[in-house]
Amino acid sequence: MNAIKLFITDLWHRLKWRGNLLTFVELGLIIAILPIMRGANPQWFVEDGLVENIQLLVLSTAIIVACLSKNEQSLFIFVAMIVGFMIIRETNLFRGYFCARYLEEDTICRWKEFRFGWIADALRWLFVLTMVGYFMYHKLWKKVWQYICNAPIFVWDLLILGVMIVGGTAAEFQSIDNEILEECCELIAYLALTNCIWRYTGWTEEK
Repeated sequence: MNAIKLFITDLWHRLKWRGNLLTFVELGLIIAILPIMRGANPQWFVEDGLVENIQLLVLSTAIIVACLSKNEQSLFIFVAMIVGFMIIRETNLFRGYFCARYLEEDTICRWKEFRFGWIADALRWLFVLTMVGYFMYHKLWKKVWQYICNAPIFVWDLLILGVMIVGGTAAEFQSIDNEILEECCELIAYLALTNCIWRYTGWTEEK
């Protein structure tokens, strides 16, 4: 019981309410969602459109930030791998490009429509297995637990990340089905994720 009480007390002291410049950018974009939904060009939000390409740029930046970390390098390399998988998910290995180039317009865009499309799925699973192997080899669960128990909690960035994930998921529901809302939420979530990675790479130096 004392251990639980101590953990809760320590948790309160670990809350960090002060944001940085990118935190305010995230909040500004949240405020701008409604005006964007009302007045923005819908073509900016389609697959492979302007906003999706900005998302890929943000995720690529997150990978660079993680890989350049001077603290807990093995952990942040793994974080970079997770972000890399997010890019794979976002682009589906650029399936849309191949579909547009090699399939008829009325053909459903799926890898199985290609003769060697199974290779794309195999590469995706190989990447996942590589991530799992890397995680196990470096015993990263110990470092993850260290962060869970001791690292500061950047309240606004984590809260924005969580809310935008929920918002982006809800925007996919048939009852809402709003592509602009979905892409806006995803972009803000990726910005918050990048900011969290940036702030946590400096945790050791801040202790």
